[in-house]
Amino acid sequence: MDSSSSLKDFSLDRRKYHKKYVLAERIEDEDSKASVIGRIVETLLLEKDQFDNRFFMSSVASAPTGNMLLFVEALYKHTRDNTGEDGEIKVDFDEIIKAAYKDSGYKWTLEKVLEKFTGSDAEIYYKEIREVRSKNLTVVTVDDVTNAEKTVEELKTNPITADIVNKVDSDNYSVYNQLQIEGYSIMGMKLKSMLDKVIVDHKKKEINIYDLKCVWAVENFYEEYYLYRRSYIQAYLYKKAVEYHFKELINSGYRVINPQFIVCDSINYYSPLIYTLDDTDMDDAFDGFTHRGRVYPGVGETILGLKWAKENDQWRISFKNFYKSGVTNIKG
Repeated sequence: MDSSSSLKDFSLDRRKYHKKYVLAERIEDEDSKASVIGRIVETLLLEKDQFDNRFFMSSVASAPTGNMLLFVEALYKHTRDNTGEDGEIKVDFDEIIKAAYKDSGYKWTLEKVLEKFTGSDAEIYYKEIREVRSKNLTVVTVDDVTNAEKTVEELKTNPITADIVNKVDSDNYSVYNQLQIEGYSIMGMKLKSMLDKVIVDHKKKEINIYDLKCVWAVENFYEEYYLYRRSYIQAYLYKKAVEYHFKELINSGYRVINPQFIVCDSINYYSPLIYTLDDTDMDDAFDGFTHRGRVYPGVGETILGLKWAKENDQWRISFKNFYKSGVTNIKG
């Protein structure tokens, strides 16, 4: 089944969707430090027992930084791309080193870079990610986990978020962490979702949906994450998923509150904030909208486009441009 993640992938990059979900090629998303910290925070806060199934604790205290990190990541990428199914590297390793050096943007000579790399923590880190990422684990350092633990403590104690993240089952509340919902439909497309936290308030007869985000700029969440990552698609799907899953409660008088984003700072400096969505935001999420001259396609258009692409095995052109015979106005 598709999900908000796959719909976002299709909305942003049809080629990536085709390779990842249709051809089943291994596509490793680029992890920013904020996204890694966010996944650690989410795991420690909501599913602590799953930590070892998702992460590998590095033997180095801190990951390399700057150009050395770019070199290590490029070295890993070129090693992975030139490794056969038997695990053997298909090209001379010197070629891989030269390609990684070129991608890293170093101003130093290659010889100096290798002098700094060989025998260092950066080389250990490279060997770890080469071994571990193929097992779908993320290499994290002690510093990463320590930072995430501080963020978790902030979420638990900050008056803005404490009541939500500390909520547990009681006579008045039913609390669901990492709630998996499958089989709901939008426009005839079967979908699945994993919701970070759902709280059913039996006294108010309300069903509250929360999604945790860890970002660099908490107070710029709308511009730099919600729009950039098209999280409005996620918000719309989550509400539909909850309406499907809790339909008996809804039929008995409960109402679903629009999803809310709990947004925390990946370096735990800024206070966490809670971002709410109104009904206009939800309508925009489905219909699409324009912000500062940029068009953001909604869930409706995205699903129509994805269904058409699947039915016609057509990934090189959007359905809108196909029906325009490839001739379109410069403004769309």
